[in-house]
Amino acid sequence: MQVLVHLPDDLANRFKSTVPKRLRSAFIANLLSKAIPEQEDALFKLAMEVENDPDVSELESDWKVTIRDGLEAR
Repeated sequence: MQVLVHLPDDLANRFKSTVPKRLRSAFIANLLSKAIPEQEDALFKLAMEVENDPDVSELESDWKVTIRDGLEAR
């Protein structure tokens, strides 16, 4: 899949001068394959913090009153 990204000129120039043309896609794919799991882990940790927050748990009971709000599961 092709993806269009915009880079600052100085970074793009450094990239072009450092990474050979035929290796650029693999270089970026390698960087993304390392960075994405780190980002996913950070988001997961944040979601767990929210889930374990007692103030959020308190709000959950307030939402339960909407269970019978006229919508039925099918």
